[in-house]
This record gives sequence, structure tokens and C-alpha cells, in this order.
Amino acid sequence: MAKRSKRTIPALIYQYQGPQRNVGFVLSPLYIQESVEVEMEDMLFIYNEDFDHIRPALDRMFPLTDPRSGEEMKALDSCWDNPITKEVWVEILLELDQQVVAEPELRMFLNQFTTWVRTHLQSADGIEITGNL
Repeated sequence: MAKRSKRTIPALIYQYQGPQRNVGFVLSPLYIQESVEVEMEDMLFIYNEDFDHIRPALDRMFPLTDPRSGEEMKALDSCWDNPITKEVWVEILLELDQQVVAEPELRMFLNQFTTWVRTHLQSADGIEITGNL
């Protein structure tokens, strides 16, 4: 019997070099009205230490309204789901694009992240961030 390779969520890494403990954030396309099965290949994992370079732009958007429940989300929850709509992501992406960074590697990391988000926003209602801290 042939050994099947284990499916994993792709990771975007900037500087993280620690053990693969999978402590961080999973991003996935958000579908509000539709029941769409999101495949692992369409998700993105970012270690907490690398997510620190994206988080300030996200934190400035809160408080937000959960598009599913209508409840107020006061801050990004590092332990739970954070559904964020396309309209909010447009502002976050603009801020990340305009962020001045000295390190070319950080700019490349941010560009890879914003490209991933833009690609998925073409067919999704937003991006959901799920923390596991």
C-alpha cells in the first residue's frame, strides 16, 4: 500500500525558526451565506511571532461586527474565530501596502500575505482568522 502524504495547511513564515508547535493563526476564506467547504490548501497558517507584523493593522479596525451573529467583536480574539468582511480587509490591505519597512524580507512577507488575501477575496465574503493561543 502506498503511503499517502499528510495534508497540512500551508504556512507563511517570516522569521519564525522555532519548533513546529502550530501556535499562531489560521486564515481561511469566509463565506457568510453559502455553505462552502474550505479545503486545507485554501487556508494559511502564520506563527504568532510572525503575525505580530500584521496584527497592528488588524487591531486598528476593531471594534467590528461579526457578520454571522451580529455581535460586537471588541478586539481580535487570539483563541477563537474572527470573521472579517471584505470591506474591512480592503482597509487592512491598504495599510499594509503603505507600511514603511526597512527590511526587504519583511516587505516580501507582507506582500505574500496581501497577495494571498486578495486572491481569496476574489471569491469569498471576507477572511476569517482563527487563533489557537
